[in-house]
Amino acid sequence: MTVSRKLKKLSLVLAVSSSVFMLNGCVTALVGATAAGAGALIGSDSRTVDVQVDDQKIEVDVGRILTNDRMKSDGKRFRVDAVSVNGNVLLVGQTRDTEYLNWAISYIRKVKNVKRVYNYVENKDPVKASVIAHDSYITSKVKSALLFGSKISSGRFKVYTEDSVVFLLGYVTRDEGQRAINQARKVDGIRKIVPIYDYMDQSGTPNSSEGAPVTNNSSSAYDDAPAVNASSSSSAASSLTQDGTSDVDNGGAVLEDDQSLLAPSTPAQDF
Repeated sequence: MTVSRKLKKLSLVLAVSSSVFMLNGCVTALVGATAAGAGALIGSDSRTVDVQVDDQKIEVDVGRILTNDRMKSDGKRFRVDAVSVNGNVLLVGQTRDTEYLNWAISYIRKVKNVKRVYNYVENKDPVKASVIAHDSYITSKVKSALLFGSKISSGRFKVYTEDSVVFLLGYVTRDEGQRAINQARKVDGIRKIVPIYDYMDQSGTPNSSEGAPVTNNSSSAYDDAPAVNASSSSSAASSLTQDGTSDVDNGGAVLEDDQSLLAPSTPAQDF
């Protein structure tokens, strides 16, 4: 790949991601600009530029699949969003049309560079606008908590809230992932925290010939803790409540002592 093409890729990521950086409440700097290649990083995001571009393309491709049938994907009965981080695709929302959702997932899992699909779509009518607005407020509060959290690079995390359930996605170190959970627990109004992490000491899982595996958590109200992809992703369930579930009661949540965690996070490396 020529330097010119690499710079174009970098410009694309900056353009698409600028709104996200603003919501994080901080100005991110370009790291390794002279390299401007596969190993270059943007701000504190631990993904390479190429991976960030891949994730953006995955979200676009998945969005097209979800809205393939305009009648069935009407927002009044089918409200499903997708987030991709490091090839892990999170599906969240609500719909009664499980047949159309399953059809979409069968194609989503075959999208290029998708490693795993996490299905958290609930079988119920789409939530009201007031719920969506409250979810946005929670997301902003969690992002702020991560921004000011001790030894946390907030740019490594994507935060998504759906019906008061907070999803934390990122390519992180183990202790930083735990710190992020602890910070999110301090925010009022959260029903549950679901971490979907790839750890820096583990390699990813490429697509198989049959498509990416699906972790199905579409049962009512996210009652089950997310499954663990042993080769790359983790739900970090052991770091949540004492009984091993991922439920969070902000009125009496048990917060882990940051001093008991692993060594402080290290700066993102070129991969």
